[in-house]
Amino acid sequence: MSEDKPFALHITWTCYATWLPGDRRGYVSNTILPGGGFLPKQNAPGAPITTDDALTRQMAQTLQKGPTVILSIEQALCVARSLVEAARVRGWRILRGAVMANHVHVVIMDCPDDGPAVRRILKGNSQAALSKATGRRQRWWTAGGSDRYKHDPNAIEAAVEYVARQSKMLAQIIDMQASIIECPPG
Repeated sequence: MSEDKPFALHITWTCYATWLPGDRRGYVSNTILPGGGFLPKQNAPGAPITTDDALTRQMAQTLQKGPTVILSIEQALCVARSLVEAARVRGWRILRGAVMANHVHVVIMDCPDDGPAVRRILKGNSQAALSKATGRRQRWWTAGGSDRYKHDPNAIEAAVEYVARQSKMLAQIIDMQASIIECPPG
């Protein structure tokens, strides 16, 4: 007889165009070569991350289909509330969430063991909420994101602590309660 193990997802995604291929912080995308062609991305555990490629970054900027998104405090709270609502109607539970001006972290339980599907639902609901709140349709999020599977209590607690320590947080979720950060750091 097997015991049920605790399970959570730590999901992260970025605001549209805030972390482009070629970024100095590092990226996992194809690198454009000056003479034409590209070096294929290396997206395997342990593979080195490529950093700071001006040509790749310039190409990514020219391909943007809308403005770079930097969330305001009001928009961050809208995101946090929409994430809580999306989780609530599905019987999921957000342990901790952090919404910064340029990205989002969510640690969520009682959801399917399918990171991409859960992330699509969270991003889609918050995309719709932001468009409704601002009265304009636009791309709010970058395609994709990160899904980290946590299958033991220590890993879940470490993810919750990591999200709680995010700097420059504008809005947060603590046990399905969304709120703004009264004095967001610099």
